[in-house]
Amino acid sequence: SLSQRATLAAIPAGLAFVSINIYAATEEESKPQSVKPNQLPIYCVPPLKSRYVEEDPGHLQVGFSTLRKTTSRYVEWCKDAYVFVKNGIMDSIQFGKDTYVYLKNPPPEFLPKVTVLTISGLAGLVLARKGSRIKKIAYPLGLTTLAVSVCYPAQSVVLAKITGKKVYDASHQTYEAVGSLWTKNSSMKEVLLTQKEDTKVDVAKTAKFKFDPRLMDHGQSSPEDVDMYSTRS
Repeated sequence: SLSQRATLAAIPAGLAFVSINIYAATEEESKPQSVKPNQLPIYCVPPLKSRYVEEDPGHLQVGFSTLRKTTSRYVEWCKDAYVFVKNGIMDSIQFGKDTYVYLKNPPPEFLPKVTVLTISGLAGLVLARKGSRIKKIAYPLGLTTLAVSVCYPAQSVVLAKITGKKVYDASHQTYEAVGSLWTKNSSMKEVLLTQKEDTKVDVAKTAKFKFDPRLMDHGQSSPEDVDMYSTRS
């Protein structure tokens, strides 16, 4: 019992000379705080005072830009011309192939129709050989058109309908344009006549007005002494 008391008394006495670090744990450190994405610095709204300043191009960049703008339209024109020529060549080749295949195995009515068309054209030339230039053009064209309408009636009817519709539309548009132009001219004439009448009325009103000499301020003189006045220049 005495030994136990001596041991217990010796332990606190020894602890007085030992340095012990004590850390206090807080509740805030034990609980991790969550941060919203919009609170991160990468999602911050840029300041309102910031503005974009474009960098001035150098001489080399300006030169290339000018060259590109100058040559771009020529390049586009060359592209369009190339595509047009290419399509024309391809269409011509395809037309030649189709014509060769058609002439290689022609239908039985092909040769008679070609003969009729040829004879019609030649007959028109013979009939108009002594006529004017208009006859030399009208006779062969008219006889050939007549022969085509006889040899190809269905196609001629369709072509005549399409041509007639186009001619009707063109004449209708021309009539509307002329009518609108005539209406504008008539309205302009009416406006000019109205302005002239108003001007005449104003002039007539102005001419009827007569100045009363009694209302004139002659100062210290009378109108009879006007010859005695002298003006300074």
